[in-house]
Amino acid sequence: MSLWLCLRFDALPLEALLQQPEPQDNRATVVVAQRRVVACDDTARCAGVVPGQSATTAQALLTQYDAHIVERRPERESALLQQLMTWAYGLSPHLERWLNNALMIEVGSCLTLHHGLEALLQRIHNEMSLRGLTVNMGVAETRTAAWLLSHCDAHLACQPEQPLIERLSPLPLTLLKDEFPTIVDRLEKAGIRQFTQLLDIPLADIGKRCGITFVDWLNQLLGRRQEPTIDYQPPTRFQDTLWFGFDIRNRQELHPAMQQLLMHFCHFLVNTQLTSGVIEWRCLRPKGGKESFKVFSETAQRQAKIWLELSCLQLDNWSLPEGIEGLSLVADQLHEALPTPQDLFHAGSHQASRYELADRLRSRLGLQAVGYLDFRREHLPEDTVIKTQSTHTMSRPDTIALGQRPFWLLPEPHPVHQEGKKLYWNGLLDVVHGPERIEDCWWSKPTSRDYYIAQTPQKQPIWLYQDRHNRRWYVHGLFA
Repeated sequence: MSLWLCLRFDALPLEALLQQPEPQDNRATVVVAQRRVVACDDTARCAGVVPGQSATTAQALLTQYDAHIVERRPERESALLQQLMTWAYGLSPHLERWLNNALMIEVGSCLTLHHGLEALLQRIHNEMSLRGLTVNMGVAETRTAAWLLSHCDAHLACQPEQPLIERLSPLPLTLLKDEFPTIVDRLEKAGIRQFTQLLDIPLADIGKRCGITFVDWLNQLLGRRQEPTIDYQPPTRFQDTLWFGFDIRNRQELHPAMQQLLMHFCHFLVNTQLTSGVIEWRCLRPKGGKESFKVFSETAQRQAKIWLELSCLQLDNWSLPEGIEGLSLVADQLHEALPTPQDLFHAGSHQASRYELADRLRSRLGLQAVGYLDFRREHLPEDTVIKTQSTHTMSRPDTIALGQRPFWLLPEPHPVHQEGKKLYWNGLLDVVHGPERIEDCWWSKPTSRDYYIAQTPQKQPIWLYQDRHNRRWYVHGLFA
């Protein structure tokens, strides 16, 4: 059976604009749209301001306060709801935006995962408190019922074990005013003002008075018609923000927020089967403006602990700007996560340890401080090995060909002394394999070489060649 959880944010127009959740004495904030109040804080509400009033009336009521009348920003509300949907995707894959200020989440299929409804609701309450958001919750067998119940007290709103009709009964019909204004007016004139009165009337009589559309809506409300399940499609980027409500004065004050955001980020990556090699931290000011730095890692992937360690290392080398009151985590470069090969016989070994070390060094010393060697397909050996900043191999080397060649060549070929048919380089050389002829660049500077493998008196294998143009010998590389 489906069980829907509604998260309704009545203060969304206000909280999407307020970036300082800490209240200030004698300050009243009112959000208006088309010169009408749509939301206000507690100070303004105590002064008599209510939604629907004109902005002029609100200003008159707040003459004794430090009044801030701000215009509604729907794009900020939409962005905040999108952040919340990205977070809620970690609770359930079945969710959607409901009306303009609510989220609808199907939780019946994942209650065991979250250790029951009570634990899930507590987790949501803690998360919303951390974000400084006011939320009203409702739980029911249908979407519409969950939204309606989010308007009543918590005792009824989140008790799905009680009969649905019994929980809906005390609710006023004015909640349907926006969707069915004419029908609600007609019912109120007939003395029907609560759901308990409406649900006592036979559906046939309701249909005669209110029409078939309203009857269908009632059937859907009570679960008599099956509702489609909608799978949420998460975005291809991640962004989440936390505000502190005070100036950040040292780097350590950022660490808890960084840890919280990274947990959200890694849960998002796990749920979407994505990964990322770079994240961006943005330190935000209340009146706009930001300072940012990026953290790169080849191995962190979906491990919040490693991302936090690398971020703190880079933060230590970063000059903390003044006036910072918010922190945002952004990841634009997301890609599909590849399965990590597991060693059946050496479970304790960690092949990525050298890359983790490189990540730490780059976070501490800078991106250019650490590099890697990579292979690419070229005819001349000196062109096959290149320096790179990434662990991702450009092309897969031919292991058979590389088996007779050293991977790391000398910066410049070393001349070999020749006496008759004997070759000397740190002693007499013993040629054990060859030749392998390599020719290239016939169109510019022709190159023709015969390569051999030889051994020094100390049994060190080396790679040498004879230049077929000048007949001289050179050592080009050393084998391990």
